[in-house]
Amino acid sequence: QIVEAEDGEKALEICKRGLPEAILLDWNMPIMDGYEFLGNLRRMPGGDQPKVVFCTTENDVAHIARALHAGANEYIMKPFDKDIVTAKFQEVGLI
Repeated sequence: QIVEAEDGEKALEICKRGLPEAILLDWNMPIMDGYEFLGNLRRMPGGDQPKVVFCTTENDVAHIARALHAGANEYIMKPFDKDIVTAKFQEVGLI
């Protein structure tokens, strides 16, 4: 099952109702960006369990390090395609 949220706040509300197995997360979102969402997620009970793959146009080393330090499992830079997403989800053990 796939569930979409248009911003980080709505995504966090969805996670509070039931944690997903995996999250494909954008850095730049309205209301609550991906970095803030990830921090909130990881502080929730069980929030360390979902595998999080960041996808973003932010491709400098500082952004990548910040995302990984916050608890992201992997990082994808835009543009990306189905093969790249599949490979990243394989790397985090979901496929």
